[in-house]
Amino acid sequence: MKTAVLLSGCGVYDGAEIHESVFTLLALTQNQLDYICVAPDIDQNHVINHTNGEEINDTRNVFVESARIARGEILSLSELNKDDISSLVIPGGFGAAKNLSNWAFEGTDGCVLQEVKDLITYCVENKKPIVALCISPTLIAKSLQGKSYIPKLTLGSVKENSEYNIEEMHGAISSIGASTSNISIKEICVDEDLKIISAPCYMMNGNINDVYNNIKMAIDKLANIL
Repeated sequence: MKTAVLLSGCGVYDGAEIHESVFTLLALTQNQLDYICVAPDIDQNHVINHTNGEEINDTRNVFVESARIARGEILSLSELNKDDISSLVIPGGFGAAKNLSNWAFEGTDGCVLQEVKDLITYCVENKKPIVALCISPTLIAKSLQGKSYIPKLTLGSVKENSEYNIEEMHGAISSIGASTSNISIKEICVDEDLKIISAPCYMMNGNINDVYNNIKMAIDKLANIL
């Protein structure tokens, strides 16, 4: 069986974070874990000019854009046979909060794309490990809201520098049923019971090597529990 890598477009501000996505694929390969890239076949919420952060009057498709990262080898999420996967990895990037959910706009009052929610709950219910990077733990918390599970997650640490309000974000996912831990970019958070591994990556201030090492640590842990 293969690890499903769930992408949300191509580019940090409106899709999947490219460094995190590529490092995920590299770390999986280094651990001799086969993978399949998947993405929902939907339009992006919007398109961002990554040179200046401004919105562009354009329409792009999440599946088509994600294929750029996957070098064309990608499966539509609707066509994924969940019984064929051993685990799930979700790279970060604003696409997780804009395309796979509307967390960026609605926060805890929002929702997760049904296909994504179904995949996450399937993995938890069938004890298939999940690696959630960067902002993507919000998807786990929201998908499991109202269920009997209390996922242990991290979005980073209030004790180190971040351009994001980690305390506020931890408070948000705690309010919908998650348990949170302050975890630096040099650490990972592991929920041994639910087999959920989360790593802050670019939620914290760090360089590209820090992010690679953080992801490698998370994927190494995944390999150990599979």
